[in-house]
Amino acid sequence: MFSKQHHLLVACSGGLDSLVLVNLLKSLDYTFSILHCNFQLRGQESLRDEEFVRSLAHGMGVQFQFIRFDTAETMKLWGKGVQETARILRYNWFEEQIEVFRKNGDHPLLLTAHHQDDQIETVAFNFFRGTGIHGLTGMKFKEGDIVRPLLFALRADIEHYAIQHQLTWVEDSSNKETKYARNQFRHEVFPALEKVLPQFKQNLIENVKRFNEVENLYHQQIELIKKKMLEKNGDAYAIPINKLMAAEPLDTIVYEIFTDFGFAASQVEEIKKMFTADSGSYIQSSSHRVLKNRNWLLIDQLQEIPSNIYIIENAESEISIDKFKIQVSLKSNTSPIPSNQDEAWLDADKIRFPLIVRPWKQGDYFYPLGMNKKKKISKFLIDQKLSKFEKEDQYIIESDKKIIWVIGRRIDERFKVSSKTMKTIRIKIK
Repeated sequence: MFSKQHHLLVACSGGLDSLVLVNLLKSLDYTFSILHCNFQLRGQESLRDEEFVRSLAHGMGVQFQFIRFDTAETMKLWGKGVQETARILRYNWFEEQIEVFRKNGDHPLLLTAHHQDDQIETVAFNFFRGTGIHGLTGMKFKEGDIVRPLLFALRADIEHYAIQHQLTWVEDSSNKETKYARNQFRHEVFPALEKVLPQFKQNLIENVKRFNEVENLYHQQIELIKKKMLEKNGDAYAIPINKLMAAEPLDTIVYEIFTDFGFAASQVEEIKKMFTADSGSYIQSSSHRVLKNRNWLLIDQLQEIPSNIYIIENAESEISIDKFKIQVSLKSNTSPIPSNQDEAWLDADKIRFPLIVRPWKQGDYFYPLGMNKKKKISKFLIDQKLSKFEKEDQYIIESDKKIIWVIGRRIDERFKVSSKTMKTIRIKIK
């Protein structure tokens, strides 16, 4: 998995598992640095963990890198749960650190302390949540630059090692809470299963080995089917609907084809409804769109958008459009709100990024500020007594498919700043 020539970057929380991994590497004389993420979700306990890991690194004489995330604020901006947000934040930072060490001429690898109990939780969680066969094959000992050297060991083995070597570690109090799905599996579901099937963990690990072998055979066949189904059409792909409908087993084949384009297992039924939908109908994932065009399903990237549509990625942005610029910034609700048509002040908690800036089109509607009923943009612009050319030049901004501002005219009632607003988004045109 790695050698003495590698510079190992160890993700260390200060907990039992990562502490044992660090201890093993030190005792075996490997070259490593310690990386620590402070998500600032547990107050003084988060600071305690950070100081513990810093002292550990200094005591061992190894390099220490750490970062503090404003996880709670990022969750609001991204609209994601705490565990998913934390996972994305830490692995993005880990990738940055790998690149830093690589540029310095090292041969870095990231080591995490995942163990066999984590593997069991992952596979069980994937199974009950709904997944393709890949989700049942679990984590690998090595994937790209990530290595999991403790994946062979049960947590009880790791704890035994720590006690035997008189190691000290910190406990994350959130691990005992059952509000997180994985913790519910760990503290409630698994103990109940062990009462009925005492060997269920070992059985599941043996199944993971079989699933890996099955996956190899499975994907050989899936790749043959994809080659027959997917036809390259410029930068997009086309699938003949009749051929796809005749495929068996249909749900599995639909899932495996479309998962490559960001679609989830839960969207399989939506995709199948596209077979009989009207031409022009579409659904989308986070990265791609599937469009019904007569007897074909066309798949293209969402990034490949018309030149008159613009993306605002986050709450601190500036983009240029043909005749104006748009500046976006995050403000506190104590900031004075000017009555200026060139600015829109909106409730940040109700905004989801990215924002889309585009010309309005027929059928668009919004809830004009001060009104509780929706109104078509076409009717609103008529009421504004705009000329034909002014109407053609009118842009709107939308968030999560909802129009939040008819630029320079009116914001949407649903996104206005209220007495309960904690932070605001200011959008300014110049």
